[in-house]
Amino acid sequence: MLPMSPTAMGPSISLDLDVDDVEMENYEALLNLAERLGDAKPRGLTKGDIEQLPSYRFNPDSHQSEQTLCVVCFSDFEARQLLRVLPCNHEFHTKCVDKWLKANRTCPICRADASEVPRESE
Repeated sequence: MLPMSPTAMGPSISLDLDVDDVEMENYEALLNLAERLGDAKPRGLTKGDIEQLPSYRFNPDSHQSEQTLCVVCFSDFEARQLLRVLPCNHEFHTKCVDKWLKANRTCPICRADASEVPRESE
């Protein structure tokens, strides 16, 4: 068997330049997209914002709300458990809703924005 000459195999194509050009176009397109979209908003609340939300110890005898169940863990509120109240007035076990709010900015029940933390006036 005789070795084939390079010209017999067909024209030589330089893929390196084409790939580099396409990568540069993709990179520039991503930069343009990032510039148009702006900074990404964090999904959850900061620890400081979560801690600004009011909390209290549950007392079944003086509880005013009809809500007696934490919809995050589906457990009933029990005496002396620490509950957190969101701006929409929904209540949850503090540990349950704090974990939720680290990843989500909304109430687990009504999806109202929980990031509208009431600030104490100075």
